[in-house]
Amino acid sequence: MAAMRNYRKYSQTYGRTTGGSRQPHGSRRPILVGVIIIALIVLVFAYERAGKRSTPPTNTNATTNVNVATTIVPVSAVTVTSCPTVVSSIATTQKIIALTYDVGTVAGDLAKTVPAAKAVAVPAAFFVTGKIIDTDKASVQLIHDAGFPMYNHSYDNLRFSTLTAKEVTAQLQATDDLIRGITGVTTKPYARIPFGDSTATSLAAMHDAGYCGLTWTVDGLDIETTATVDSVAQRVVKFAKPGAIILLHAGSDLAASATPRIVTLLQQQGYRFVTLDELFRSATPGAATNQNVNQSSNLNANTNSPA
Repeated sequence: MAAMRNYRKYSQTYGRTTGGSRQPHGSRRPILVGVIIIALIVLVFAYERAGKRSTPPTNTNATTNVNVATTIVPVSAVTVTSCPTVVSSIATTQKIIALTYDVGTVAGDLAKTVPAAKAVAVPAAFFVTGKIIDTDKASVQLIHDAGFPMYNHSYDNLRFSTLTAKEVTAQLQATDDLIRGITGVTTKPYARIPFGDSTATSLAAMHDAGYCGLTWTVDGLDIETTATVDSVAQRVVKFAKPGAIILLHAGSDLAASATPRIVTLLQQQGYRFVTLDELFRSATPGAATNQNVNQSSNLNANTNSPA
């Protein structure tokens, strides 16, 4: 019996080699443990790589009406070479159009306009002044949270024609820093020229800073005291054309209610709303991308509207 107990003890401690001799199990354990550890490391690595492939990285500079938490947005491929002059529309044969809003030029409640823009489910862009971020950052945050891109509209909406090149640059840089603080990305390459009022000097300063100087094809004049939802919508539809840039004011009481009307009417005419990037990419090669900023569709806006 004693011999049997010793055998069992031995058999639990030793094993047979290929040559038939018994070896201690303890000599195999470090190798076995090492193999298990390596296998676990390989599995963890494979799992992490699979997770990275299935979960796209987040870029918070949304360029369309989407959920910024789940959408990858490429950096704009448009540069100042795409806009050698002031741009108020894009020369294209496609029935595409861009919806834009100015923010900070007039006092108002963004809590109405942003949801209205979101509800129509089309791309839109918001041109924001730096000053409104300093005074009401929470409201501006609504734009970013809704998934809309924010571009530059100077710091405090001064006419660029009255500023030096250095002052224009300072206006753009201050606002870019503030918007970048919300979105994490630059506002380049798009900046709205306050009042549509620029000079060769101010436009050169914008280009040097990396910006295309944009105005608009038609201003809905939604901040005029006599404006109504119908007048705003009818005006926009009247002057809409392929490659047009629509301007509304996010602080206007009428912007929220006019937005769905405008979108519906233009879609019924066969227009498709696109991002500014897509609008620029659609430009007919060799064709001018700008129109006279004092054309009939925005003359009143340039003289009366704090765009």
